[in-house]
Amino acid sequence: MRRSASIAIACAAGAAAVLPAAAPASAAAPGLGLTIPLLAPMVLGQTGWVSTLWGAATDICNVKVTASGPGVTVNYPTNTSTYSSLSKGDSLSAGSIDYAAFNMTVTSNTLVSLTPITLNYTYTEKTAGATTCVGTARTGTSTATLPIVLVSGAGLTQKTSTVTVPKKTPVWSQLVFQARRAGVDDLKITVSGGPTGLGVSYPGDRTYTQLNDAAGLPVGADDYASVKFDATNVAAGTYTLTVKLAYGTNVDTNTLTLVVV
Repeated sequence: MRRSASIAIACAAGAAAVLPAAAPASAAAPGLGLTIPLLAPMVLGQTGWVSTLWGAATDICNVKVTASGPGVTVNYPTNTSTYSSLSKGDSLSAGSIDYAAFNMTVTSNTLVSLTPITLNYTYTEKTAGATTCVGTARTGTSTATLPIVLVSGAGLTQKTSTVTVPKKTPVWSQLVFQARRAGVDDLKITVSGGPTGLGVSYPGDRTYTQLNDAAGLPVGADDYASVKFDATNVAAGTYTLTVKLAYGTNVDTNTLTLVVV
């Protein structure tokens, strides 16, 4: 099952004491500010959630943040649609921090660079003692830096290095892969080698296996392929197999350790 790559999520841990260093660009007071201007890096062609960390110097509410940048497409949480708010709601107490997340896609033809991301935000600076969101409307703009990097080497990472199968009965095993570059389409996977007597088969009686969700795999995403191993005629032990990955004009090979018990 596919899940989003975690490399695009900026960590907020350890920043609890960080507050805005300067007033927002067009605000009359430093009520809200970006605390960490460097975002987690993304890979060319990747889609993932990126966090921006904010600190409040006074009690604020109705926080709304939008993001934009060259070569980057931005989407927002479904519950807000056209903007992002804070993870715990739209309010922040003086001296507190919280993050706003954006779903960003870096186009595969974007230049490798330190890309400026413009963050426009609005909020209400609450009137002293107010128990509801009433006060003075503020606006501001901050700039964060998104490192866009190019990953070298194979376009796929094989995350499963070892599978264990029983000797007494054939079993299906799942091999997990992650795309490191764009263009991992029409992926065909075969497994070969190992001891005499080992049976290897694939779903639908094909001569290869494919990913569970689709033939293609987005950058930074995981998915698995199923392979059936029949070790009933194999002695218990540890064996080395070869996994062949064919996609587009690329052919990669990896090893897989098979443990028969």
